[in-house]
Amino acid sequence: MTVLENLYNGNIEPTDSDSLKNNMRYKEGLRLVGRLQEELSATLNEEQKELFEKYLTAENELSIVINEETFKTGYRLATQIMIECM
Repeated sequence: MTVLENLYNGNIEPTDSDSLKNNMRYKEGLRLVGRLQEELSATLNEEQKELFEKYLTAENELSIVINEETFKTGYRLATQIMIECM
């Protein structure tokens, strides 16, 4: 199968990258965010916790949009570079 066929058939998941999983800065940042989230959550009452969860959900959805647009921009740029090389 070609790369495009594998991507189309779901055999390639660009966001499931070993390079990210093995990135020390990513791991440290993930631990820090988790620790700070737990600390903050422990200080909030139930109403504040609900609001904080809504905030985290909205922040996550925004990150998904940003990452998708960044991926598309990078893909377009790579395609333009390939065309120039031909």
